[in-house]
Amino acid sequence: MSAAIVTAPLDVLKTRLQSDFYQGQLAASRAARGIPPIHTLSISRSAILHIRETFQILFAVPRVEGWRALFKGLGPNLVGVVPARAINFYTYGNGKRVISQRFNDGKETAWVHLFAAATAGIVTGTITSPIWVVKTRLQLDKSNAEKAGVPQARRYRSALDCTMQTIRHEGIRGLYRGLTASYLGVSESTMQWVLYEQMKMSLARREERIVASGKPPTSWDQAISWTGKAGAAGVAKLFAAIITYPHEVCSNHAMSQTRLTN
Repeated sequence: MSAAIVTAPLDVLKTRLQSDFYQGQLAASRAARGIPPIHTLSISRSAILHIRETFQILFAVPRVEGWRALFKGLGPNLVGVVPARAINFYTYGNGKRVISQRFNDGKETAWVHLFAAATAGIVTGTITSPIWVVKTRLQLDKSNAEKAGVPQARRYRSALDCTMQTIRHEGIRGLYRGLTASYLGVSESTMQWVLYEQMKMSLARREERIVASGKPPTSWDQAISWTGKAGAAGVAKLFAAIITYPHEVCSNHAMSQTRLTN
């Protein structure tokens, strides 16, 4: 919950950068300034342009819409994120303990972390799939109505109505559309947990060596002690997200599919 609240503005920014509407605005702005299409630019120039446009959107949101706009969609996001992360942490922590005690003499190793993380990802994806299906369909329903210029054209009145319509027209299986794609996303959380645990163990061994040396820790040692785990978590998430990002597109696309009915 804390992470979702703190990073909400970045989530809004990411969503807008992925939006066709904002991409069209950026393309029009480039054309007005005489900037050629971005795919014709060099890698360095396109990277600089992308960074500049990213900050342009980020600063424009509170200026035009107020600071609250930076937290749009936070409520629905928390509805999905909080139970998902709670289930993931609970399953991973207990899975790690059970697997290590029963199959590895109580020792935690990389393969223990791997299997515990994979199990946690599968359990989390299975339990929370209906939440993400409803959330995605509500977002797309609102977007389609706004594009048509007819707010009353929305198909779903609420999350409960979306759930009931999905069950009525598609059965319980409709709430699990995209589950296979979500299972592909298990690789992200699995990779993240394994990398994080390995870096955390490395930090622990480093502290043990410092204590064994009998020398007082330097300011650098203290800085690593304070920020090491946070840095390890960030690096692990960065690598996992970059490598497995395509699954998010596949999952959202699969969950958004609905069967047309009269």
